[in-house]
Amino acid sequence: MKKLFNRFYLDKEKDIIVNLYKNNEDELEYILETPNHNSGNLITNLAKICNLKTEKNKQDMKIIRGTIPASINGDNEIVYIFRLGGFKIANIYNDGGIAIKAKIPAISKTLMSQTKHYNLPIEKTIVKSYILKKSKFRTDLHTHMNANLTPDILISLGIARQIKYPLYYIKKLKLKLTIEQKEKLLKQREKVEIKFENSELKGKFKTRRIDDNTFINFADLILKNIENADYNIAKIRNSLAILKDGQAVFTNLEKVYLYRYVFAKGIESKKKLELNNVDEIPENDIKKYVKQMLKDHKKGSKYENNSLRQDKLLWVAREYKRQGIDYVEIADTELVKIGEPAANYLEEIHNIMPKIEKETGVKIRFLAAIRRIPLTIIKDQETSNSYLRENLDTIKAVAKSPYVVGSDFIGEEINDIAELKPVIEELVQFAIKENNGFTIRIHAGENDSLKDNVSNAVKIVMEATPKGEKIPQIRIGHGLYTPDLNSEKGKELLKILKKSGAVVEFQLTSNVRLNNLNVLENHPIKKYLSKGIKCVQGTDGCGFYGSDTIDEQLALYNLLDLNDKQFEKMREVENEIIYSSEKYFKEKSAKLKKMLKGKTIKELILELEAENIKVSSKNKIKLRLNKNIGAEKELKEKIKDLPEDKIPIIIAGGSFNAEERQTVIKEEGIKILKKLLKTVDPQKVYFVIRTQS
Repeated sequence: MKKLFNRFYLDKEKDIIVNLYKNNEDELEYILETPNHNSGNLITNLAKICNLKTEKNKQDMKIIRGTIPASINGDNEIVYIFRLGGFKIANIYNDGGIAIKAKIPAISKTLMSQTKHYNLPIEKTIVKSYILKKSKFRTDLHTHMNANLTPDILISLGIARQIKYPLYYIKKLKLKLTIEQKEKLLKQREKVEIKFENSELKGKFKTRRIDDNTFINFADLILKNIENADYNIAKIRNSLAILKDGQAVFTNLEKVYLYRYVFAKGIESKKKLELNNVDEIPENDIKKYVKQMLKDHKKGSKYENNSLRQDKLLWVAREYKRQGIDYVEIADTELVKIGEPAANYLEEIHNIMPKIEKETGVKIRFLAAIRRIPLTIIKDQETSNSYLRENLDTIKAVAKSPYVVGSDFIGEEINDIAELKPVIEELVQFAIKENNGFTIRIHAGENDSLKDNVSNAVKIVMEATPKGEKIPQIRIGHGLYTPDLNSEKGKELLKILKKSGAVVEFQLTSNVRLNNLNVLENHPIKKYLSKGIKCVQGTDGCGFYGSDTIDEQLALYNLLDLNDKQFEKMREVENEIIYSSEKYFKEKSAKLKKMLKGKTIKELILELEAENIKVSSKNKIKLRLNKNIGAEKELKEKIKDLPEDKIPIIIAGGSFNAEERQTVIKEEGIKILKKLLKTVDPQKVYFVIRTQS
């Protein structure tokens, strides 16, 4: 077996792996592989644009194999220059050091993964990894708390804090265990099974519940199983990012959050290990992070008593410092949870943020995030019928903190934003009364199903603002889909965006990864900028989508052809937001100091919440306007009775159809349909179809 000299990755998610082997002093052999992408599209397309051939390895997966000749540079050093398609990718030195010169951004990787017919040229696929200093963005104004950290940092937190890792995910990801680990888990599972003897759950639901409550110490899983650590880390890392080589939808996003919650909301194991073999971790980045985390937790460190959440914030800031980011706004649903949850969280924020800012210089602020619809992916989670009222009462309390700079409406965009008009109106009144720069951010225009949501969101805020009052700060998260900006409705939208001073936030990578954008030419940012609309960049969560703020900006530059003048316009908006935030932070800090009067921040928040609840209990206004029409009742005359004695077959090829994205019937698909028609028994099945109206 060949000895690995070193390895590096062409992307941030570590999906495109270049393994290096030293055969002799005159050359290196490289094997490029994409083991996390089962379809083979990614490596096939990469080979095609680089004029290289693929071959199969022993696992029947495609690889690219080649050699890198040794060169001598001006300092008389041996250097191996790795190129793809004529592009210099990396300099590899004799001591194993590697200097990356170019990379493949998450967007290009995703587009290569999702199709057999990738058509972007090589110069838009392999990009230089630098930006002019004068054009570099300083903010991430659209991100989410539990989507922010990279999988490697989450895995490192799992090891350093020794969190409980459920058996369910071990089975789901097909992780490899030692014999001793298997035996321990089996014994523990038998005990857990007894606890659920009288459970009403049956079958797979009961099995899932038992497995969810059977745990291994995550540090044990990795450090006491080093022979399988490389394999297990790759599997776990893959589970912590959005679907890579298929068409991801919102359900995929929610499932990834569940995998992330194991780490982001982790519970520490009672029985701790001595972490004395960290150097054996095969992944260098994880090894480095774990060592720093253990150093942070040592007695006498200013982070010694950090909670897991405080550790997360520390590492969020450290990552942004690495990217050259000064100011961040994170949306977090924890800050709208009434009672102890929001109050406890805010107390932790107030305790840790001064230390974080002193170390990193990064200012983290928060948007208290309201779900536009209740979360459905967690089956046992019950959402109060009055959750919107509770969220509002909590926001009005936590917004007294200078770290909470506004609110957000998040979640899958499947409803008209006008349904939440009463909630938005109440927030507008609160923002005007407080006069503290409170931002109202609304996720709108993320997909093409509700193209009026952007204009409706802005109009609701404008119309709720009394005459003579200043319109609160409005931000639109995504703003990708609207009526055609050249149409009358589109021109009207541009007018109200300009008049309101609304800021539109763009997150290119997440739009592509969530299948909301697959034709880059349709992106509206250039039109907005040309019409004087305020625009900024966000990431939507660096770790979730395999990008960071630099990757996002490189994508705008390389894929959408934005120039330095357009970046300058976006930087002006950033500066305006940073200046405003700093001004109000000082003002709110002074007000909060007077309000505390010897109380803790937690005590104050709970007290304010109680006052808000008392006032709102007298308010009987309905907070959600239900405009839904029952489909069964409305379409009763148009739907035939379906046979009850036959099996329905539904051809769902147009599931992702939209105005500018139609299903194209290919020869391969026609052959499959013809074969299906010959195979099925018409006495036992029927087809469900709809006609285009």
